[in-house]
Amino acid sequence: MIAVAYDIAIGQYYHSNSLIHRLDPRIKVTLLFASMVAAFLANTFIGLGILMAFLLLVVALSNIPLRTVGKAAAPLSILLVFPLLFNVFFVTEGTQLAHWGLILITDEGLWRGLFMMLRLFVLFFCATLLTLTTSPIALCDAMGSMLRPFDRFGLPSFELSMMMSIALRFIPTLLDDFDKIKKAQLARGAVFDGGGPIARLKALVPLLVPLFAQSFRHAEDLAYAMESRCYHGGANRTHYHALKIESRDYIACAVVLILIVVMVFL
Repeated sequence: MIAVAYDIAIGQYYHSNSLIHRLDPRIKVTLLFASMVAAFLANTFIGLGILMAFLLLVVALSNIPLRTVGKAAAPLSILLVFPLLFNVFFVTEGTQLAHWGLILITDEGLWRGLFMMLRLFVLFFCATLLTLTTSPIALCDAMGSMLRPFDRFGLPSFELSMMMSIALRFIPTLLDDFDKIKKAQLARGAVFDGGGPIARLKALVPLLVPLFAQSFRHAEDLAYAMESRCYHGGANRTHYHALKIESRDYIACAVVLILIVVMVFL
């Protein structure tokens, strides 16, 4: 496993030989979108609770420590605050709980905000499970295979899947570079926590400029490496591991389909 900055696991693949890891990557991508549909179909906390219990079962079957999943989803948790605040401060239906000037908080707004926050968390959890149980190479092969029918319309399916795979692969690398740059600037006497918001934004400049320069350097090195190996895109390329749908993939699809039906009835 790759060591990443701040012990963050965004885009990181957790190696295992579990049942979930052995599923066809195309099926896992399809089931990701199906789970997201189920999350949007759920209109009650009971529905989201059932879906969350199902996702925890998937975590158990994948042999991934729950702490690892939490570390992977934690950086995205800041986004959960926005639907909560939006519903709390702008929904006026229901019983009034608090009132400060133009700000009116009701029980309906609070419950709706909590529901939207939980739904967004379920979506993040689904995406996190996909990246933890599917290697970037497998994701690249899956997206290339699923987009291949659109080649006849001029869509570069293989190039798009390759860009997605490279982006996922370099997230931990960029986080590690950010950590090294910050430590180097701190060693030179830089201060990032002092002053007001404007001062803190200005303090990020010595971090962002070297980070962008380093990212361009990584891109250049990758381009040279691909060119030296005579890379010519996805035309007439073969794969060492051929994707094949097996019986366990059909069983996984049936289970998720049943889950969606349950969400519809709830």
